[in-house]
Amino acid sequence: MAPPCQSFPAKDLPSAVQTTPTGKLRKTDDGKRINLDRCDLMKLFQYECAIKHPDVPNSPIQCWPVQRLFRRCQDRNGKFMVETTAWEGTGTGTGAEDMTQSALPGLSRAGTDRRIQDP
Repeated sequence: MAPPCQSFPAKDLPSAVQTTPTGKLRKTDDGKRINLDRCDLMKLFQYECAIKHPDVPNSPIQCWPVQRLFRRCQDRNGKFMVETTAWEGTGTGTGAEDMTQSALPGLSRAGTDRRIQDP
């Protein structure tokens, strides 16, 4: 079972990312705050699937891609990832969906299909 993740509204992402899930303040190597715009943007495609007619044997399964966006940032303790799907493109970060701060391996950089492994 995965450990619990911290959840918060998308508009609070820039301030919420400044602390670790245990409440410790994050700082970069030069002592500055974490700037999400300077973190690597990455994307992950997942698929949502449904059986077209569950009552009918051998009914086809239809799947739709769901794109999720993440930022890979670094603080003094190393790299961490934050899901930014609802926050990206809002300009002021006023997305209504909740965000989940999490570390997920195997994401590709946005705009490419190259896979990246976390250290």
